[in-house]
Amino acid sequence: MAISANRSLLTWSPVFGWVLLACATSAAHAQTETSSPAAQILLEQTPVVDIPDIPVSATGAVNAPGEVGIAVGAFTLYPSLEVQAGYDSNVYATSAPTVGSPYTLIRPVVELKSDWLNHSLRVLAGAGVGIYANASSQNYWNANIQVDGRLDIREDFYATGLVAVRRQTEALGTPNALVASSPTVVDSIPVEVGLYQRFNRFFYDFRASATRYNYTDNSIVSSAGLPAASRNRIEYDERVRLGYEVTDGIDVWVAPGLNQRIYDQFVNAFGQQRDSNGWNVNLGATIKFSPKSILEGYVGYTNQTYIADGTTTPAFTFGLSGSWNGYEPLTIRPAFARSINESPYSNYTNYVSTTVGVDFTYDIHDAWQMVGGTGLNIADFTPAAGSSVGPRTDYYWRASLGLLYALRPQIQLGPLYEHTTAWSTDVASGGPSYTREVVSLRLVARR
Repeated sequence: MAISANRSLLTWSPVFGWVLLACATSAAHAQTETSSPAAQILLEQTPVVDIPDIPVSATGAVNAPGEVGIAVGAFTLYPSLEVQAGYDSNVYATSAPTVGSPYTLIRPVVELKSDWLNHSLRVLAGAGVGIYANASSQNYWNANIQVDGRLDIREDFYATGLVAVRRQTEALGTPNALVASSPTVVDSIPVEVGLYQRFNRFFYDFRASATRYNYTDNSIVSSAGLPAASRNRIEYDERVRLGYEVTDGIDVWVAPGLNQRIYDQFVNAFGQQRDSNGWNVNLGATIKFSPKSILEGYVGYTNQTYIADGTTTPAFTFGLSGSWNGYEPLTIRPAFARSINESPYSNYTNYVSTTVGVDFTYDIHDAWQMVGGTGLNIADFTPAAGSSVGPRTDYYWRASLGLLYALRPQIQLGPLYEHTTAWSTDVASGGPSYTREVVSLRLVARR
C-alpha cells in the first residue's frame, strides 16, 4: 500500500495549541507577531491540554492531489473528523485524592476555501464534544465558526478581514482555571481588518482587531476568583509590521503595537478597576528555507499600564513559530511565546506567560508515523494593589508521544500518551500541584 508523505496533514500540533491556551488569547489575537495561518486554528478542550484541530490548509504543507479536498464549484471543501477515547488519571487536575475517568472526544471540522485566481474567501466551522464517564461535571461542548478572506486591490496590495464566533472551555489545570469543579466557558467574537502593501523590497502589514469576551461560570467560583461578570471585556489591538526583504526568502521587520482592555464593569465585584492600555515593539525576521520550512522569530518589549492607579507591568517578549522540514521524514514545529495576560484572580492583576515548546511528526516507514511534543509554561502572577499576597509563579510541564497508522491516506489510527506535571511557588494561594496521565486511542479522518 503506497502512502504519501503528505499523510502528515492528518496530525495535530499539541504544543502550539497549548501556547494559545497558556497565553489566554483568541486565535485572531494570537497573530500579533506571527503570520502563520496555523494561528487561525480551532481551539478545543482536551483532557490534558487544549489541542487544536488544524485545518488541512493551515499546516503549511502542500496538499497531495487526490488525497484531500472535495471540489464544490469554485471552492474546495475539506471535511475532517477526530474521535479520541481513553482514560484520564486526574480529571480535576488536583493533588490527592485524584479522580480518574474514561473519556470520549468527538471533533468534526469543515473548511471551505475559494479557488479563485484573485481574492480569496474561507469559511471554517467546527465543534468539540467531550464526555467523561465518571465525572459528568467535566462534560463540555465547544464550537467555532470563522469567515476570513483577502481582497486583492492590485499586485502586492491587498486588504484582509476576519470575523468569528467561538465558544471555548477553560480546561482545569491551566493558568485560568479557578476551581476543581465545572469549568468556565468563554464566548468570544473576534473581528480583524488588515492592509498589506509591498514597494519593491519594502512592505508594511497593518492589522486592527477587537475581541469581545463573555464568561459563564458553571460552578461556584473560589473566594479569590473573579465572577464571570467581572471578567467580561473587550480587547482592542492595533499593530503594524514594517519590513524589508533582505534577499529571497529572508525578511526583517520591526512591529510596534498598541492595545486597550476595557471591562464591562468599571468597578468589579472586588472594588477594582482593571481597564488598561499597553504598548509593545518587536524586532524579528522571517526565513523561508523551502515551501515546507518557514521560521519566524522576534524579540521585543511590552508594557501594560492600569488606568486607575497608574501601575505598570513590563516584560521582555520573544517568539518563535513555523515549521522546519530540512530532513524530509521529520517536521519540527517550535512554539515559543511570551505575553502579558489578564488574571482571573482578584488578588493578582495579571500574569506574564512564558512558553517554550516544540512538537514533531516523523514518518517512520510507509504507513507508520510518530507524533509528539513537549513544552514548559511559566505563569508569573503580579499581585494586585492593596492585596496581601506576594508574587507567585506557576509551572506547567507537558509532554506527549503517539503513533499513527495510515489505514488509507485519509485515515489514521493509533495510541497516544500524554503527561502533565504542574507545581507552584505558592500552592496555598491557589497555585497548581498535580500530575496527570492520559492514555487514548485516536482516529483521524479527512477527505
